[in-house]
Amino acid sequence: MLTGPVHTIELASLEVDSILMIRQLNPVFMIMGSSGMLLDNIVVAQNSASYEREAGQVHDACTQLFRQTLKQEVASMGYTLHASGRKYWDYFKPSQQALRHRTDGILRIRFKQVGFVSSGLESDYIPSAYVSAELIQPDTREVLYRDRFAIGMDDSVVKMASVLEGKINQLTLSGPGVSYASVKELLAHPQESRDALARLTVAAARHVAMGLRGKRGVPQLLAYEPAVIDQAPAMPSFNVMREKMRR
Repeated sequence: MLTGPVHTIELASLEVDSILMIRQLNPVFMIMGSSGMLLDNIVVAQNSASYEREAGQVHDACTQLFRQTLKQEVASMGYTLHASGRKYWDYFKPSQQALRHRTDGILRIRFKQVGFVSSGLESDYIPSAYVSAELIQPDTREVLYRDRFAIGMDDSVVKMASVLEGKINQLTLSGPGVSYASVKELLAHPQESRDALARLTVAAARHVAMGLRGKRGVPQLLAYEPAVIDQAPAMPSFNVMREKMRR
């Protein structure tokens, strides 16, 4: 909930991972230390490349959809929202003094770990994401609003991350979900899995917007609103994305 009056918000450039996260928590990698981390990163990169060959550039599309949904939701609440595309720290350069003076808060968002995560060798891959949102007063750098939440992530991972980041809320998406027993099965369902990530993305963006108004609740999966995928201008259709990948 906001701790001060805010009318104008500047949305900083989203901080995102470079690739889609398709990961299985492998205990063998965990006990291997740095070598295991390297192998894990290689597997994640391979999984991401294989998935986007089938489903299109889903990571970029989810990033665009999150940004577009957030802008629409925040603006609908009566805030004046600007998005100049600058990175968060760039706003504090001397050259940006005028910009800082005409906004009440800079909204910094990290939209990470977007993809499908399996919590163990016997666990299915399910849609996941981690979001950290902070609204910063530009002159004093006071935190006016903060929320961190994870969707679809293993409890042990969230607890470890909380030690470094601070409290992270575990949220559960409502409605029927999707899960895949293996990467092979995930690759066999590009349309279904892509739409599931889009629904998760919309729910995450709406949850951030709700937080700015002091509302709390479980984000909705929008399972009965499939039109949200087709109507979102930032999310290209599945067929268009596949056609681009063939060129």
